[in-house]
Amino acid sequence: MLSRTSVTVRPIRTFRAIETTGASATDVAVALGRYGAEAGHYSVLGPDPWRFLWTPGRTGFIAFLESPRCVLAWRSPVAAPEDQAGLLGDLLAFARETRRQLIAVPVNEATRAAGERLGMLASWVGTECYLDLPAWSLAGGRREKVRWARSHALAHGLHWREAHPLADARDRDGLARVEQSWKAERPERGTDSFLRTSFEELITIRRFFVAEGPDGIVASVTCAPVNARTWYLQDPVRAPDAVRGALEGAMALALDTLRDEGYDCVDNGPLTFWRPDGDADPSHPLGIFGDLVIRRFDRRYRFHGINQFRAKFEPDRTDPVYVLRSHRWVTPGVARSLTRLLTSSAPR
Repeated sequence: MLSRTSVTVRPIRTFRAIETTGASATDVAVALGRYGAEAGHYSVLGPDPWRFLWTPGRTGFIAFLESPRCVLAWRSPVAAPEDQAGLLGDLLAFARETRRQLIAVPVNEATRAAGERLGMLASWVGTECYLDLPAWSLAGGRREKVRWARSHALAHGLHWREAHPLADARDRDGLARVEQSWKAERPERGTDSFLRTSFEELITIRRFFVAEGPDGIVASVTCAPVNARTWYLQDPVRAPDAVRGALEGAMALALDTLRDEGYDCVDNGPLTFWRPDGDADPSHPLGIFGDLVIRRFDRRYRFHGINQFRAKFEPDRTDPVYVLRSHRWVTPGVARSLTRLLTSSAPR
């Protein structure tokens, strides 16, 4: 299933219960299939310089990126519940010994509690949203906005299907064209960090659902695994001139298909500074430079617009997510390092 045969793991200083050499994509994939629980966990199979701290039996890990001033842990540890706090503690020890700040984002409630027990500071940054696939349907008042949008696109001649870019060159070209036009509409979308949108990355384990009209594909949603039973609606993109409802229809088809195939759940992603009651909460007490980083990424990603679109798919379950940090304030140097990690895959 995986195209990669290995994951680059460089040796780091030895800590208790840490193994780093010789980890393969298979090791990572097995742990993800068993313990993956959050949107974006599979990003660590990408080409960025991820490093891993492992449990002694190599059953679970915490993944991170490094810069001169900070260590960035992405999402919560991928491990059995009883191993997660130990992994976070080992990474905190590594950050302290190398005299850098540890920042973990976005993490779940259990990781927040473990971090606070270790003396870290937590700030709420949003809400992870899940849809229960066995109960998924467009019927009823909860889904009427999606249903109306899809009907509007259908009236304009659109239809929806699953695309197969590895088997069909036309699908590959169509997905590339839509992604390129979406990025061209706003240059900030061309980020080259692990947060980038690239349908070709991990193409062998992702699935693609598209809206198509007379001139080809006009919108797509890329789905990535979360674990063996759960998927993530990862990258919804649309051509600037696509009619309203094109993207909603693609997402609805993805949910219909995954439901019919017997999967349990879909993660609709963490919605930044969004609460289940629909109110936005922009408070983020990270200090002046931490707030500057947040504002910069709000301008880049336009969290309000993303939240407004994804919230059309009203969640069946929500969990709060947090940022953990080992220091009270984000200094200018750490802010620069963090920004670089989140915007570029270049050597740091």
